[in-house]
Amino acid sequence: MNFLNFEDIDLDEHIYRIMPQNYVFNLFARRENVLSPIHKWKDKFENFQLKLGGVLDSKAFTYGFANHFVGQCWSREAYSEAMWGIYAADPEKRFVRIRSTPRRLLRELINAHPEAAQDRCFLGVVEYKREAALKAWLHRSSELEVSPSAFAKSLLLKRHAFRHEREVRLLYFREPQDQNNDSLHHYQVDPHAMITQIMADPNRDRREWERDKAAIATATEFKGKIKRSKIYDAPDWNPPSYSSN
Repeated sequence: MNFLNFEDIDLDEHIYRIMPQNYVFNLFARRENVLSPIHKWKDKFENFQLKLGGVLDSKAFTYGFANHFVGQCWSREAYSEAMWGIYAADPEKRFVRIRSTPRRLLRELINAHPEAAQDRCFLGVVEYKREAALKAWLHRSSELEVSPSAFAKSLLLKRHAFRHEREVRLLYFREPQDQNNDSLHHYQVDPHAMITQIMADPNRDRREWERDKAAIATATEFKGKIKRSKIYDAPDWNPPSYSSN
């Protein structure tokens, strides 16, 4: 019930998240993952069901818990220039892509919230639909299903224009007393159990890579593979040979 829109065979497949390098260093140093409020995300269609409320027996109502969901975005896309271009756009700043699996990622959230695991901790695959289809989904039934998992599923619907992201969302339904002053949700993790690979952004100077790699290894104490994206590298090929005959 905690995995939404997943097949069992997908639970150990790789998923990825691109972050500023200092965020990743903090994740390892503090052994802490951070989820952000859904209602503050850039896409204004996020959380559309909870934002709109509804009409029950001719009376309009709003969801008092509409802003209680926090989340984190991951991707199933391993090789995408678009993802580096979106999330690591500034060539003067350093970014890092971390790799995990759905099972590892959700396990760390559940371990931090064992008393709430069944009803508050979710990981789901985003479904991309045309705007008309989203509207039809919203008005699909006259019966209101009220449960954290039902509302979590509504947060896995996104417009077709974003389909290139192949997004996976880690979601937590928190109580008001769980909120910190910065509105973010911090929880303890074992980053060495959660993360299976670190990859540096492709904008780095190749000549400095060994030094950069050593710095990442020192800051994280990560024992797995630390790589650099080569998506912008020129081909390392031999020139073709031609005959004048």
